This record gives sequence, C-alpha cells and structure tokens, in this order.
Amino acid sequence: MPLAGVAHQNGTVLRRDPRTSALDPDCRAHEVDKRSWPTRTGPERMRRSGTGASLARGSRAARRAPTGIERGRRSALRPVMPTLRILLLTVLLAAAVRADEPRPAPRLKFGIQTPNQETTWDDVRRAWREAEALGFDSAWLYDHFAPIFGDEDEACLEGWTLLSALAAETSRIRIGVLVTGNTYRNPAILAKMATTVDHVSGGRLLLGIGAGWFEREHQAYGIHFGTAKERAERLDEALQVITKLFAEDHPTFRGRYYTLDRAPFAPRPVQRPRPPIVVGGKGERWIVPLVARWGDAWNVPTGVDADSIRRRRKIIAEECARIGRADCPTEVSVLVPLVAITDVPLAGPVVRLGARFMVGSDIASSVIADGPAAIRDRLRELAAAGATEVILSLRPPFDGALLRRFAEEVMPAFRTAAAH
Repeated sequence: MPLAGVAHQNGTVLRRDPRTSALDPDCRAHEVDKRSWPTRTGPERMRRSGTGASLARGSRAARRAPTGIERGRRSALRPVMPTLRILLLTVLLAAAVRADEPRPAPRLKFGIQTPNQETTWDDVRRAWREAEALGFDSAWLYDHFAPIFGDEDEACLEGWTLLSALAAETSRIRIGVLVTGNTYRNPAILAKMATTVDHVSGGRLLLGIGAGWFEREHQAYGIHFGTAKERAERLDEALQVITKLFAEDHPTFRGRYYTLDRAPFAPRPVQRPRPPIVVGGKGERWIVPLVARWGDAWNVPTGVDADSIRRRRKIIAEECARIGRADCPTEVSVLVPLVAITDVPLAGPVVRLGARFMVGSDIASSVIADGPAAIRDRLRELAAAGATEVILSLRPPFDGALLRRFAEEVMPAFRTAAAH
C-alpha cells in the first residue's frame, strides 16, 4: 500500500515537497529508490528498532483508568442518556413515517380530448357534459376529416362545426380543437371561425393550432402538404395573420404564403386581447420556437417524455430571451391516452408493450392503463417537468365510468392548489 504523502510514478516513489505540497519528480532530494528499501519483515524491523515496545507502552497508556474529570463528565451524562436514546428513536421513527407518506401533489389542471371519429353527436355531447360536471377544466376535439387510426372509411365528424355546437351545450368548461391543422384553412378564415365560437361559448375558447402532419388526409382531399420546413413557415405566417386580426384595425400583411389587405374584422373576440393561442408540436428547430414568438401556451403531443419536455421548455425560454418577450409562456398541456384504470398487477406494462406494435414505442410509453397510485406517480413526473395541465385522450365509445373513476381517484390529489 502506498504511504501517505507518497505517490508512485513510473516505478519511482515520489514524496511531496512539504513546502509546496507538490510532487517533484525532478528533485533528486525527494526521490527514493525502491531497491534500497530494507527487506526485513515488519516484526523484525519493529524488534530491532524498538518500535514494538513503544507501541506496547502506548497501548497500555491508552487503557489507563479515567481521570477524575472524565469520571465527572460520564456521571453528568448518565441521567440524561435514556432521554437522549428516546429522542433519537423518535426522530428515526418520524423519518420512516415521512418516507411512507405520499408525496404532495403539484398543481395540475385536467382536460379531455374526444376524437371525433367512430362516434356520434350524442356520444360526444354526453362525454363533454359529464366532463364538465366532474370538474374537468377543458374539453377538446381533434381536427381531421378522416380517422387517423383504424378504418379510414369509418365516420369522422368535422371538428370546428362540432365545436360550435358543443359550445352551446356547455357552460363552464374551456373548449378547443387540439390542435387545428393550419394547412386545412386560410388563417384569416380560421380567425373568424374562432371569434364566432368564442362568442357562442361566452369567451371560453382556447385556440389550438399546429403545422399539420397527416399526409394521407392531404392526399385524399387535394390539400397541399409540403415539407416539414414549409409547414412550419406557413404556421409562422398564419400566427402573424391571426394575431394581427385580433389586435389591429384593418391590418395589412404581405407574406410568402398569406396576405391581408386592410382586412375588416368585426366583431372582436369576447376574450381580450384575444383567445389564448395554444401552439402544438414538438419540432425543436422550427415549431417549438413559435410558442415563444406567438403563443400563450404550448401543447405537448403524445409520446414526448418528461426529459424532452424540459429540453423544449428551455428552447422556449431561450427564444423569449432572444426576442425580448417578458411574458414568456409557462402554460404547458400534455396529451396522454387514457385506456384503463385497473388494480390488476402489471396491467399497465403489458398494455404499453402491446401498444408498441400498433402505434410505436414513443406513443405507447405514454399510454395510461394502471392503478390510481401509479397514475398519480406518472402525473407527478410530468408536473415536475413543467406540465400545468394533463389532457386525457379517450377512445370512442367514450367510457363514462372510466372518466368518473379518474375524477374521483386521481384528480383530487392535484386539485387542492389548482385554480379554475
């Protein structure tokens, strides 16, 4: 074993210079040649040098009787030792109890998304009314003209006209389309649609919008799809058009894809200065920065994990700093598929494993099919990453019992600090 204060370098033992505490391989005075070390055994060296006797004398001295002062100290501590032991035991037991207590849940809002495929008007209306009665904060449709999973020939209701009808069927819950595909409509027309729904709902609209992604749908209906970069550029311009119409009087805009020419825009939305704009998407290079430039909130698509949420929130913050935006968006909603709430052991991992073969590993990892405690733990992870709302994507036909169980056994843990 190397001696204290000695280092080995290329077979040479180097002692530290006591003046500098540095190794000095170049100074001959600090070198020791290992070949010149004595070869006697430890006991023999101790006998010849008298070291053993010295150690023995030290050992006997260490075992000497305590002095009067030491006896006095021990006598003074003896009466309080039982109390100290009890106090220590109490502290340890309290720590153990705290470790078993459930962690306090962070603030979270909750919403539902009812995909408008393979369903009916009556089923969607029932689900939205029930979600409102159960205390959910928001309800959303999707924006597609044909089913995005399953048989494309199944029924699929159009999102924005359906949203307007649902606005009249509800009274408190915030409503929106998660998210509107920008490629499907001229943004000026979308701004008029959004304003109308904001009036019908009494100022409850959340304007969700994204770049558009479902290529098959574009091909089927003759809608230009373009590259990912082009769709991001279109979304950037569309958001400028929409915000100008909401804020300016007869705005003019000249872009590569969209234009306005002293455009009239009345009435104004009920919400001022505008309905909150929720930008959806996960592209770090082109889409996420748009949240900072034009959005009021960010919607995280299914399949983005907690670490990825943190990384993209950092991108939003950096873009806000770059453009000098002080009111940087902090609202983050996360879309997760709710399949089941079950007490069957390992049901969640089994369901997620099976989902890998249908929707891919990223989306499958987001599927919720667990017991209430495990679901609460997963939601805490999302909240710790920056999520402020969890939106449950439901599969038609919509299961009212599943929604009620979530509201009764999961939501209360997150509602004590939640604001409506």
